[in-house]
Amino acid sequence: MESLMHSLHRALLSAVLVFPAMAQQPSAVFDSFNDWLGAEARGVRIEADGSLKLAPNLRRVAQLPEGVVWCVVPDGAGGAFISAGNEGKLFRFSGNQVKPLAQVKGGIVFAMARLGQDLIVAPSGENKLFRVTPSGEVKSFAEIDARLVWAMTAQGSDLYLAGGNEKGAVFLLAREGSSRKLAEQADETAFTSLLSDTQGGWYLGSHGHGLVMRYSGEHLETLAATGFEQVQTLAMQNGVIYIGADNGLAKRFTAGNLEKRESYLSSRSSGAKGAVIALDRNRVPATLWQSDQSQVFSMTLWNNQLLVGTGNRARIFSIPIDPKVRDLVPFAVLQDLGTAQATAFMSMGSDLLAVGSNPAELHVLSEAQATEGTIESQVLKGMPLADWGRAYVEADTPQSTNVDLQYRVGSTEAPDGTWSPWTPPLRSGERPNLQPTRFAQFRLKLTSSRGGTTPVVNVVRVHWANRNLAPQWESIDTMPPGLVITRSAPTDDIGIERIPLQTQKLIPALGYLGSEKRSFRRGAQAFAFKVSDPNGDQLNFRISLIPDKGNPILLESMWRERFFTFDSLPVPDGRYRLEVTATDAPSQPFNLALTSTWRTAAFTIDHTPPVISELTAIPEGDSIHIKFVARDEMSVLEEAAVSADGDGWLQIAPEDRVFDSKEERFDVLIPKDRVKGDRIIVKVMDANNNEQTAAITIGEIKKH
Repeated sequence: MESLMHSLHRALLSAVLVFPAMAQQPSAVFDSFNDWLGAEARGVRIEADGSLKLAPNLRRVAQLPEGVVWCVVPDGAGGAFISAGNEGKLFRFSGNQVKPLAQVKGGIVFAMARLGQDLIVAPSGENKLFRVTPSGEVKSFAEIDARLVWAMTAQGSDLYLAGGNEKGAVFLLAREGSSRKLAEQADETAFTSLLSDTQGGWYLGSHGHGLVMRYSGEHLETLAATGFEQVQTLAMQNGVIYIGADNGLAKRFTAGNLEKRESYLSSRSSGAKGAVIALDRNRVPATLWQSDQSQVFSMTLWNNQLLVGTGNRARIFSIPIDPKVRDLVPFAVLQDLGTAQATAFMSMGSDLLAVGSNPAELHVLSEAQATEGTIESQVLKGMPLADWGRAYVEADTPQSTNVDLQYRVGSTEAPDGTWSPWTPPLRSGERPNLQPTRFAQFRLKLTSSRGGTTPVVNVVRVHWANRNLAPQWESIDTMPPGLVITRSAPTDDIGIERIPLQTQKLIPALGYLGSEKRSFRRGAQAFAFKVSDPNGDQLNFRISLIPDKGNPILLESMWRERFFTFDSLPVPDGRYRLEVTATDAPSQPFNLALTSTWRTAAFTIDHTPPVISELTAIPEGDSIHIKFVARDEMSVLEEAAVSADGDGWLQIAPEDRVFDSKEERFDVLIPKDRVKGDRIIVKVMDANNNEQTAAITIGEIKKH
């Protein structure tokens, strides 16, 4: 789990000064179990309280060419039979070497059992059992009514099988040449785990509703419903049944497709993936361990603890069997195989064979404590670049033990060859000599030269400062004249019919748009800022009006909104630019604050209305022939209209049909039946919404 980093803001008030809120420098504290979820541990035990110790010694003894190991059983001679891969391949492990044994017809072999010196296997999809001799000879053993066998146990010459067919879950008894059904459960897909109750009966775990059932020789009895999809594995000690339950695992097993080891980029799921549940003698369930990241692949009892092999980080969890011990230490990560899944366990005297998959590896876990171990933290991330500071390690280091701290940095989210090498060991609180980068990681090395004695790391605190970057401008949008953008409610509008059409489109119902209010007021000039800060800092803006000639006019020095409107009526006509300087000073120390500036393209401030001249209105047949010229000193003309009845306006176009000039000529015929009275009124408007009207008596000629 990635550690949580909060940006806190504090306002410090003195008698005469109010200091702006500063973003607190980030840090990471590793003092709980979840803080180490994304870490890579080798030889380090992670306790439930987040403390770190040296783990039991783990050594890799062999590798297999196949990616996944499905099943391991003792060969009776100190070694093991192994099924691996998706093509029924079998291997034998002996003398720390793995050699091919045989290949059986069919698919994956999930279940095997040793019968005498031979191996009995159940490849998926075959409805058969095969006998494999120590020399690798494969013979048919029995026909079975199960397409897929998940678990198998031998008792004398009898084989007990847990599996499934087209009709549901089946529990079978097989002998050489024959088999018969002992029990079935049509509501479940398959029985996926099998365990003797030591009294002639059997415990069965199912896939479908995740049931734990007991077969007593006559019928099936449901002991528990786990709430999970599948019971993957069962174990028992002192009458307590331990259940390894999962969601979403069976389909991946059946397809033979287990994922690779999760990386630093893996994400948390929204629900529980796996759990370990204890069913006491009174069949009262209690959840001992649950995870929304890890699934249970295997489980075994070892040295008064329950070991749980998980994926997809192949961590082996340890859960104490003694309830009193479990109250103090509910669980721990005992070891990490470094593969994707810990798919099987097998006892080897006092040691334990731990099997990893993706890649397929065999490891031996011993009771003796490792003499050294390392743990690499999750990757720490700057926003977007960081100066990496000191780390403080709180640890108990008995005599002959030690804890070293090292750093490395890089520019990729997952460490690769482009990252720096690890620094020399640093003392707690010693400043590392590192370049500013986006990512960093620390490593702890625990050592002990005296057997059974371990250092204990309780807390690691890491500090850094995000490198401040200047605000980044994308643009400033200049709005049409008259548009008002405010945070408060708009003022009373002046009537939608008097607002230019292109401005109306930007004022949805003259009302609310997002977090701002839009309205219309003559002489207003509005702007919308498109600017961001790489550090997520709060921004202030210094805003100035820059004329083509003359000195800048300061409009605002501490503006906070991403929009701005000013009244241009007091400003002389002319060409201007808006210059806005963004600063992250509200969120940064004074000596680290940065600025960036954007200047708009030139825009026109024009308060002078157009001039109408050469206006005539002459009767011509059944029409009135109207002519006039309109001219503006600053802006292109945009609208013209004629009122022939004194009530409404008729929009008209210029002679050349296009409003594209500061001067336009108009020539239009109005039917006499549209005219009321003896006067004609014309009006024109420029691009800055300045309006001019003129009236004429029909038959009159006005040249000016």
